[in-house]
Amino acid sequence: MRNGWKRGAQGAAALAMLAVLPRCGGATGAEDDVQDGALKAVEQAALPASCQPQTYLDARTLVTVTDASVRADQPDLNMSTGSTLYVDAAPTRYQSYLRFQLAGEGGELIQARLRLYAKQGTNTGVSLHPVTGGAYPPAVTWNTRPTEGAAVATVASVANDAWLTADVKGAVLDRHTFDVGVLPLGDDGAEFSSLEASNVSRRPQLDTVYRYDWCTYRGSSTPSQTWAKTLGGAARESAAGLFNLPDGTGFVLGGGYFDGPAQAGGAPLPGPSGFLVARFNNAAQHQWSRAYGVGQQVELGAMTVTPVGNVLVVGTYQGSPDFGTGPLQPINAGTGMFVLKLSPTGNPVWARGFRAEKRPGWGEGQIYGSIVIPTVVATDANGSVIVAGHFEGYTNLGGSELYAGAMSESRDDQTQSLFLVKYDYNGGHQWSQAFETLDEYTEANALTTDANGNILMGGRGNNPVLAGPGKRVGTGFVARFTPAGAPVWGYGLNGSVGRIRGLAALPDGGVAFAGGFNGTFTFKGQTYSSYDPMHDIVPDDGVFGTLTASGGEGWVRVLTTEPGGDVARQVAVDGAGNILVNGSVSTDTFDFGGGVLGTAGQPQGRGIRFVASYSPTGAHRWSRMLGPRASNAFMAVLPDGSTRVAFTFEGSTPVGATTFVSSGQTDMGLIQFTP
Repeated sequence: MRNGWKRGAQGAAALAMLAVLPRCGGATGAEDDVQDGALKAVEQAALPASCQPQTYLDARTLVTVTDASVRADQPDLNMSTGSTLYVDAAPTRYQSYLRFQLAGEGGELIQARLRLYAKQGTNTGVSLHPVTGGAYPPAVTWNTRPTEGAAVATVASVANDAWLTADVKGAVLDRHTFDVGVLPLGDDGAEFSSLEASNVSRRPQLDTVYRYDWCTYRGSSTPSQTWAKTLGGAARESAAGLFNLPDGTGFVLGGGYFDGPAQAGGAPLPGPSGFLVARFNNAAQHQWSRAYGVGQQVELGAMTVTPVGNVLVVGTYQGSPDFGTGPLQPINAGTGMFVLKLSPTGNPVWARGFRAEKRPGWGEGQIYGSIVIPTVVATDANGSVIVAGHFEGYTNLGGSELYAGAMSESRDDQTQSLFLVKYDYNGGHQWSQAFETLDEYTEANALTTDANGNILMGGRGNNPVLAGPGKRVGTGFVARFTPAGAPVWGYGLNGSVGRIRGLAALPDGGVAFAGGFNGTFTFKGQTYSSYDPMHDIVPDDGVFGTLTASGGEGWVRVLTTEPGGDVARQVAVDGAGNILVNGSVSTDTFDFGGGVLGTAGQPQGRGIRFVASYSPTGAHRWSRMLGPRASNAFMAVLPDGSTRVAFTFEGSTPVGATTFVSSGQTDMGLIQFTP
């Protein structure tokens, strides 16, 4: 595997952690005691000190992928569709075979337990054998059955309507499949539920535990974990934004679409759908949480917090939803944009709705509903509302009409142009403008302001105002505007396709950026190429760095792995000008500048989600790996460098020194690291 860090600095240091996951389903009672003992033994195992590792125990219950019985008196009979597995010695000999697809492509297998539900038990017992060769279910017959190895476990007796449980770790011969034969020890036959059993909870199961030793932290400035919190209920909740309150009293969390009664630290919020906003103090103690657009056709796009703690939310809608300040103008076709202001206590202050339409010249008098989609929102010292996104056809965002261009007039044309609009703190329109493009996939993906109210926008497009003259279709760009919306400069990663997903204003007037790219670009005279040089829509590799106040090139770093799929999603700056980056790489080990994180053969093949800190000149300070089942991560950085992270997760995943366990399909996790 090729993976690398280009132009990274070196560092060293340490944080050792241990996390143990609970088992997923399966046996209870005394059977749990057996497994818990195995887990505790692994907890106490020695870890290599040089790695600064966290031990992760991936415990899961697998259901057989195929199984069948065979009988000696009918040697060519295929019995793979039956709901019962038979094991008997006389008068007819029956044997059964099962195959499990293993999930552990790496790590060390420390436990494998076979569990079969006995519809009819046996007093003479069964034996369990690894099998090789021959045919496998569902094609197996007596004449084509595989060859059994020596028994790895025997069970002397099994009661009726009870589980047979046996340790079969010794029968696991490879990392991909586990094939086992169940043979009789006497003439008192047994009957077990098969894969075809109508009661899915009684189908054959294999409980496995794999051990992975991860390098989860590198760097010279060790961040400690201040607190960790799990938020969620029975619904599918997901993190959609995290912002510190400017007065330093806490933070605000946004939750995206949920599909049932949701929770965000307080009482359950009403369903069946909507988005949520919650506020917490600095100790992550819940202050309030509310759901908005409940049962209506709304979707949160982005959010931010004003200097006095008001919450600004933008998103899309259909119909005429009411956020508490009156219904928005109806959208019966296409997709509209809403802008919502909430008070510091979560009460709706005002809401605005906007629509777009198409008027093709060849269809005189015909008007079609179109789309206007906000993707990012920012504010300034005055509490202004600044929104960027894309639209097709024509739209009016409160001022004069905006036009997406001739390539966006046809009813079926999907070419999008960008918009940038500014409202005052009462929602009054100040100015708006469009940036026409020929790039079908143009988007605004990042938006922020500096201390003087200048506006910085990043995304993907080829408009010369945004990306500079002569840039190809799909260039990742950063553009600066005055508070009045006048363009100052535009910069593009010329020669590559990509998008800038994160921006942060620097103390010296410059800007830090983060995103992804395909192809090749040149930065300060040095050429950088993605792993796959093809100019695809989806970026292959990550990129982050800095630009000067005048749009000049500062420094850049590239994350590149095989086969690609890496991205830097977010960037932030602390009070000392250190730069923090949040993103992911597709490989299971990576060096962000201070030493390798991760482990070979990481479970579930999800790659590494990371948060990393760099000095103002780009030298690595520390990097931290998030858990394998964390996604949609958002960070908020305090002036002292403390880093809060909100993320979506499913099941169990270790982040920092905490193992997060979801109560619903997906939940939200919160954690803070402090230098």
